[in-house]
Amino acid sequence: MKDIFDKVKFSDFEIKSRVIRTGIWEREKEDGFLNYSVFKRYDEIAKSGVGLIISEIFALDYHDRFYDYSTTTNYKGFMKDYKDITTICHKYNVPILGQLAPFYFNDGLNHKVEANDISIDGIRNFQSQVLVCAKKFQYAGFDGIQLNMGNNFYLSRFINPYFNQRKDNYGGNTFNRCRMVLELINAINKNYKLHISCKINLEDVRKGGMTPDEGIEIAKLLEKYGADSLQITGRTISVAQTKENPEEYLKDINRLIENVNIPVIVGGSLRDSETINSMLNNNKIEFISMSKPFTAETNFLEKWKKNGNGISICKNCNNCYGKKESRCFQYGQKE
Repeated sequence: MKDIFDKVKFSDFEIKSRVIRTGIWEREKEDGFLNYSVFKRYDEIAKSGVGLIISEIFALDYHDRFYDYSTTTNYKGFMKDYKDITTICHKYNVPILGQLAPFYFNDGLNHKVEANDISIDGIRNFQSQVLVCAKKFQYAGFDGIQLNMGNNFYLSRFINPYFNQRKDNYGGNTFNRCRMVLELINAINKNYKLHISCKINLEDVRKGGMTPDEGIEIAKLLEKYGADSLQITGRTISVAQTKENPEEYLKDINRLIENVNIPVIVGGSLRDSETINSMLNNNKIEFISMSKPFTAETNFLEKWKKNGNGISICKNCNNCYGKKESRCFQYGQKE
């Protein structure tokens, strides 16, 4: 029987539970530095029994749609702040990945250049900026980088046939649309010692968008070219939110897991240990991602482990997401 608190192997990491914390927004900043509340948050999450931490989103530059609600490697305090953050996580033997999630890209001519319009030089510029971020992540002590290719972020649109109708080597078939990312993965692996995670949509739910079959094909390509793990998300839906046919969604998730040999993280508004353990034991799922429950109560896993079960206090009101805050509006108080 699988259990949330199994000590398991996740790629090259030995982790203390199957729960992966994934971050979203970061607004707790002042004068170019993180507030004390951020360090406190990471300390409480890291010692709670979490297996692995994925950071809040990092933007590439100040033109990005979510720049004001995220962090970046370009501010003057980055190295000091995040060396402290990674040290906190490692103190509790918890690996941490830096999540790079550009929504727009500024190619120097257009700060919202999309897949069909970006030039080859623009693609090289994008790749170079990502490689610089990867280098900074490694210097700051991160164990890896997550390329957010899911939801509606820039890379998710680039690999999606709904948005990408290029006629060159970066458009058309699945491989070509993924080429920019595959080249990036290869370059990161050649130059840095970082775990590479890719957050992807299983499907797009748009006419002319990605199907589950293509989502699985993309997962296989990412593994083949050097990705170390995958996190499955959706454009607007997740496991728990596909009310119309959740069984079909889980069936596709299981098919994807069967087709790759790297860890796959699955989430979906999961709020209680009974449901999570049921998902683990009735599917091929090995790792569960959670976000908002950690926003509502950073140390809830401690209570779950002590009691043998538990239910998150998170009401899924979505205010933290909608208001783009890394704090809970029901229970949390801003420091």
